Formats: sequence, structure tokens, C-alpha cells
Amino acid sequence: MKTTSSILFLFLCFQFSFSQKLLTSWSQQNIENYTKEMYDEAQNLSSAELVEKNVNDEYWSEVFLTLNASLNHHAKDIDFLHALTEQITDKTQTNLKGSSRLIIWDRISSGDLTFEGKGIVFENDLFTVAGRANQLLQSLTNKNFGFITIETSQEELESIKNKWQAHLAGKPVDEFQPVKFQNSKIPEISSLAAIKALVISLQENPIKNQLTKKCLHDLYNLEELPKEKGSSASYCNPDTYTYAYLGMVFGHKKADDDKNATWWLNFWNENQNKLIWNSSAGIYEIKK
Repeated sequence: MKTTSSILFLFLCFQFSFSQKLLTSWSQQNIENYTKEMYDEAQNLSSAELVEKNVNDEYWSEVFLTLNASLNHHAKDIDFLHALTEQITDKTQTNLKGSSRLIIWDRISSGDLTFEGKGIVFENDLFTVAGRANQLLQSLTNKNFGFITIETSQEELESIKNKWQAHLAGKPVDEFQPVKFQNSKIPEISSLAAIKALVISLQENPIKNQLTKKCLHDLYNLEELPKEKGSSASYCNPDTYTYAYLGMVFGHKKADDDKNATWWLNFWNENQNKLIWNSSAGIYEIKK
């Protein structure tokens, strides 16, 4: 079977809007279990088959191809959109496999995903049918009636479903307005959900350790992280990115070795409910 290296860039129509963003870097070559044959098969699915596929997808590659094929061939299919609204209240969960560089902050905090320092960020919880359906509807219509996360209640799901159905019926519906982090250097890491996930990702994690070792071995022929500061090999460890992100969002002028994983966890536990966004400085501050 041909691998992704033989695939042309298949993500051209996948709009990076309010519900998905890039953090540092990401490409379709980062998707695991992804082949040209899979792509071709997905492009030939009917809208009814894609609706069923959205329920049954188990790999991130499969979720990606459902999004891609839907955007390529069914964006104007009103029956397809209506069918997706019926899935908005389906909280069935799948622990997605092959999720390298997939970023869903709540799922990093829960331990379902491992943060690799960069990737593609989704606001909707793609681990649930409801979250995937909402992502599809948002991507297909460029409308936003609220994100579906781990914390979204059944009542809130019903409300989002009703808004989608009203919109598709041609009724005026006020859109959801996400929080804006004015003057943030990297808005993708500026929500409190992101901060929590970043702090948790710093803690000991065997999967993270394996990723670091593999990167060091494959790219630098090293068995351990270099001692000298500034080495490009240090970026094999996702924590290198994470410390930089946290320092940036809290306005730290330089790296501080004393602010280690334990320090950040204690800081978060003590101050998570006191953090306020300083729009002028583009950083978080602790409320006095």
C-alpha cells in the first residue's frame, strides 16, 4: 500500500477557522495509519455512508478523512447537514487511536492524548460522536453555535442541536462568540483549558519519554538529551516547547530552571481560579 509520502496535499479545502488551529507546525504526513487507498475510498462515500462513518471512526486518520471527504463533496448537501444535527446529542465515546500531534486540550488533561509540543488543535471533543458531528457542521457551514467538550452537558447538547436545526431551517440564530485573548503571542495556547493541559503534560509520562527517545535516536543518533543548552536535539522533548509556551503566556522574560514540572503543578493548583487575562500585555496575571 502506498503511504502518505505519495499523497498530494489533501487538506487544501480543510479550513483552519475558529474550530481548528495549527500550533507551531502540522501536516497530513503526521497522521498515522493514513494511506492513498484510504483517501480514495473516503472520497467515494455517499453522504449517508459518511454519516455512519462518523459514528464508527476509531482512528484519528479516519476522523480526518470523514472531515475531508465531507468538505470535498457534501458541503451543500442539506440532507447531510440535517443528519449530522441528529448526532449532536450522541455522547458515545471512542478512544481514538493513532493520535500523534492531535491536540484537544481536555483530552491531554485527562491523559487520553499525549502533548508533543506541536500539532493541530481542535476545540471540539473528537473522541465523541457529538463532538465530531459539531466539528463537521462548523467546518461545512463556517458557523459556530458552541463547542462540544468533555464538560458539555446533555442540556447544552440539546441547545446546540436546536440552534443548528433552526439555522438550517433558515431562522436567525445568534452565533457563539469564543473568548478572545487580545495581544496574545499564541492564541492557541492562551485558554485556561490549554494552560491546564500544558502543566499536566509536563508531568512524568512514559509515552512522552518513548517519543523523546525515538526522536533522539532517529534524528540525532543520540541515546539521551544533550546537556548543553540551545541544542536543536532538545526539541525532541515536548517539554522544551511547553516550558517556552508557559513562559510566554505568563510574561516570563527568560527561562528559569527552578520552574520545573512540580513548580508549575503547584502554581496551577494554587492559582487556577485567580488568573485573569491582561489584554494590554497579552499575558495572564494573578488577581490580587
